[in-house]
Order: sequence, then C-alpha cells, then structure tokens
Amino acid sequence: MKFETTIVTGDCPECEEQTILVNIYKNYFRCVNCGEDTEQKINGVIKYMKVDKKTELRSRELLEPDA
Repeated sequence: MKFETTIVTGDCPECEEQTILVNIYKNYFRCVNCGEDTEQKINGVIKYMKVDKKTELRSRELLEPDA
C-alpha cells in the first residue's frame, strides 16, 4: 500500500486563520494550527467545513465508464 499525502493552504473554519492543512483521508484535512479536522468541499471555490463525530466518513467507488 502506497501512502500519499497532500499539503495545502486554506482558511480553517475553527481557528479562522489562513493555515496549512494536511490531507488525512480523501477530502479530509487537518489544520496544523489548531488540529481541527475539516472536509474539503469544491463547488467553484474550495472551502473547508468542520468535521466532528457526527460526520459520516464514506468512500466512493469509481465506476468504469461504459465503453
């Protein structure tokens, strides 16, 4: 199993600072400033949403396009 991570800058919704965010799982990032976990949402603009115990982590299967 190959481990890859992504490091980005963005606005943390918890500490409200522009900070470095480290990818911890698919679209989930951890703020290096306050340690809060956030979910990356992309809809024309990249936003990070707070993740808590009520957030459901689920994976998506990539479907092969019909040939």
